[in-house]
Amino acid sequence: MAPKKGNEGSKKAAGQARKADAAAAKAAAEDAKKAAVEDAEWKKGAKDGSKKESEAAKKAELARKKAERDALLAEEEKNTPGRATPKNSKTAEKKTNRELAASNIDDAFDVLADVDSSGMKIDRHPERRAEAAYKAFKEKRMTEMREEGLKLKLSQRIERIDREWKKHPDNPNSANYDKPRLAYNSTKEEIAEFQRAEKERTEARLTVR
Repeated sequence: MAPKKGNEGSKKAAGQARKADAAAAKAAAEDAKKAAVEDAEWKKGAKDGSKKESEAAKKAELARKKAERDALLAEEEKNTPGRATPKNSKTAEKKTNRELAASNIDDAFDVLADVDSSGMKIDRHPERRAEAAYKAFKEKRMTEMREEGLKLKLSQRIERIDREWKKHPDNPNSANYDKPRLAYNSTKEEIAEFQRAEKERTEARLTVR
């Protein structure tokens, strides 16, 4: 008796279906494996990125705190009359038993320049610092005018300050400038003598007994 063609076709179709299912399952498994690897790599990258971002944030925070601290120290220095950092340990030792106080514009410069004679900076051209001296004088007078309660417009205050500055002894360009000048072509001996005399004069004026 010959086999029925219908049964053979049914078996073949069932076999093909099983192969297709197996291939689909294999493909699904491969896709799942690939997805797992990609997910793991993504998580690792995200973790590394988060770590870098965290480190960058910490550095930024440290920089911000340092800037704030420096600003506070600068403000404290600005608001503390006569406070100056010694330029070397020897100078600090010499000033252990005395205190220097800045009472005017030149005192501020002198305190900073008050070092031993071998290291004193000589300003042979005081007129070159006229702009800085004027700015300091202007700020000082503006503060004094506010404290005095003068009812003047800003332009009037500046005009008065300019008039005062033209005759002020702290103005290097003024005929009333009362600070010693050192010629640009001075000899070494003259410079040394000038340094010694200026150091003694400065310390005598600024020392608080």
